[in-house]
Amino acid sequence: MGLGILDDTHLQHVPGTAPLTDLGRDTSALKHGTGRNKDIVLVPQPSESPRDPLNWPQWKKELLLVIISIDTAVVGAWGPMISPGFAEMAVQFNMSYNELNRGLGWAIFAIGISCFITNALSVKYGRRPVMIMGNLFLFISSVWAYHANTYESLLASRVFGAIGMSPFEVLTTAIIGDIYYVHERGLRLALWGLCLSVGVGGGSCISGYIIQNLGWNWTYGICACFYGVFIILIFFFVPETVYKRDPAYNLDLGTTDHTEEFLDAQIVVGEEPKDAVTKTENVVRHEPLYTGADEKPYTFWQELLPVRGVESDENLIGIIFRPFGMLLFPQVLYGFITYGLSTSWLVVMISVLAQLFTVPPYNFSVSAVGLISIAPLIASFLGFMAGPLNDWTVKALARRNNGIYEPEFRLALNVLTLVLGIAGFFGFGACLENKTSWPGPVFLYGVIYFAMSFLNIGIYGYITECHRSKAPEAFASLNLRNIYSFGMNYFISAWITNQGPLQVFSIIGGLHIFICLLTIPMWIFGKRCRSMTARVTFFRKMQGL
Repeated sequence: MGLGILDDTHLQHVPGTAPLTDLGRDTSALKHGTGRNKDIVLVPQPSESPRDPLNWPQWKKELLLVIISIDTAVVGAWGPMISPGFAEMAVQFNMSYNELNRGLGWAIFAIGISCFITNALSVKYGRRPVMIMGNLFLFISSVWAYHANTYESLLASRVFGAIGMSPFEVLTTAIIGDIYYVHERGLRLALWGLCLSVGVGGGSCISGYIIQNLGWNWTYGICACFYGVFIILIFFFVPETVYKRDPAYNLDLGTTDHTEEFLDAQIVVGEEPKDAVTKTENVVRHEPLYTGADEKPYTFWQELLPVRGVESDENLIGIIFRPFGMLLFPQVLYGFITYGLSTSWLVVMISVLAQLFTVPPYNFSVSAVGLISIAPLIASFLGFMAGPLNDWTVKALARRNNGIYEPEFRLALNVLTLVLGIAGFFGFGACLENKTSWPGPVFLYGVIYFAMSFLNIGIYGYITECHRSKAPEAFASLNLRNIYSFGMNYFISAWITNQGPLQVFSIIGGLHIFICLLTIPMWIFGKRCRSMTARVTFFRKMQGL
């Protein structure tokens, strides 16, 4: 048992487990990090191919990450940015607040469904064409919404745009897994998560003034300009990240421990590849370890191709439906319940801010409702520390575990989410019920966002490292939570009206406690669950193995 995680006795190597530091055995033949991470084994090991994204120059990786992260911020703002104007829009369209909120919530439902299509296309044809397509859909829908003069036209444009949002729900974490090593991912996931939170939480700060001074249509007009720019940036600076390296390089994947192959075989560029030993059912067979050193780098013009070709021979229909089956995987189901349901509450809370704060005793204007989002904006910047802290925690726990990394180490900081979330949800409802002055509920609204930053980074990393080869499908499964968000969004306004904010947010707080406590059994039995899904025939077929 390593730090409370039960060992597995069935497999030589459990997917996700990997040697991360030099403690316990000589790993000098493996490639390591540099500087203060010089004792950190690179997981996965990079091949010798210049086409391998792990071998890209660091500036190329970081530029790609910055572009898709800022793009994600605008995408995150696109959905809730008109929420500060819901009260005025309800009057314009001659509808009740609840009817407007429920109707526009169909866009959330559309995201949840379209994730399966965009995920399948990314597996079949690569990440790049789907990211370009997503921005194109958002550009068209934003222009459409800018010219929308009826509720029906606005609703149709938002549903169309929601399809364009779906790639950012499932692909960004997969791209980070494609181009970064295990010990680097926490920081990069935090940067992406920060941009997403800034967009979702901070976009309303700006949109409130836009709606008040220019009208809600202009929020979409401005977004259209952004998406036009991002189509160009992605076309020129975001190449395809899918790369198929020899399985032996993936020290964190597979059911055979390939570490000894690297320790026994010094692979040198320019030499004939040495034999790698693979043991299967007591049969030892020697196979050449393909280094990729004979591959030529893609030219600038080759990287500009929108579609490189078919990346997978799997059936497209099968890939579309695979995420439904992946919800049967314990790790994915755990991620769906924890990350999926918790973040859904943040989406829903944004939609009712105008309902809660435009009435006495607050009487906020449209722009003032938008400024409430300053709290989650600040919380998002503070929550950025969750990434580096998660990476530090992972490395510290690996060193204490004789140099062996377990993906469950990503979940250690969920204890902070538990404590902060309890204060946030229960306190937010109590402040609104007792009509305290506005700084109280606004501050606690920010605390909820801050709490979720630790949970999000942990789940992003955990799912990526448990199912890196099937990360898009796993995150498509998690994004079924958008259907849950749609359901809650459909009735939460009436729920608050009928039962009051204290009861509503106390129930949500109670569910939050239950959700966070699920981390305990996942921590203890996670390794055995990963072993089961790697060796049981049913789960192997679900993964296309």
